[in-house]
Amino acid sequence: MSGFTPSTSPSAALGAAADPLLIAVVGLLSLVIVGLAAMALVLRRRSKQQPAATPEPPVPAATPPAAPPSTPRPRARPAMVRGGGGGLAVATSSAMVCPTCRTEYHGLTYCTRDARRLVPPEEMLGAATNPRAVGRSAGLVCMACRRAYEPGLRSCPHDGNELVPFPVYNATRPRKRGATEPAGVIARICPVCATKYDLNARFCGHDAGELVVIN
Repeated sequence: MSGFTPSTSPSAALGAAADPLLIAVVGLLSLVIVGLAAMALVLRRRSKQQPAATPEPPVPAATPPAAPPSTPRPRARPAMVRGGGGGLAVATSSAMVCPTCRTEYHGLTYCTRDARRLVPPEEMLGAATNPRAVGRSAGLVCMACRRAYEPGLRSCPHDGNELVPFPVYNATRPRKRGATEPAGVIARICPVCATKYDLNARFCGHDAGELVVIN
């Protein structure tokens, strides 16, 4: 046989030359992917290392100091200083006066004779110290229950009887010896607050309730 050398085809030569180029492109892409992954990992670690900014806690408002507990004032025992119908007794700091009968009391709210609310002595002495001032009126009195009221009413809210001025009531009521002064005998009690009073008292000085005789 004669010597024969096979010749390489053009397509085989092209395929052999393209293999190294493909490998180089794949390697380059791999390097790019690895570099991006490494960069993302480094950025994530840096973000974890930075401390998160925490908001500052609000400053509590200053609370005002607590007020000391108030101790209840003891109820004063009923005390009647002087009888009414005449002048006004010398007023003290704790005295209260009935505008109707002018009786002075200590530690009470209502008159024990006519159940009218007591007022400070200054209101009663206004006309004496200042001629232009008008003194507090004696008010009106019920002939039946003997309760006294402020001017302006026509009938007693308690029993409906017609009210009369105190001078009229004082002039027409029957005179009882010793009825205007304390008897010195504790014989009446208030059915509401159970406070005991003198025999000649008719109403409670704390709640204006009508007294009853102690059995």
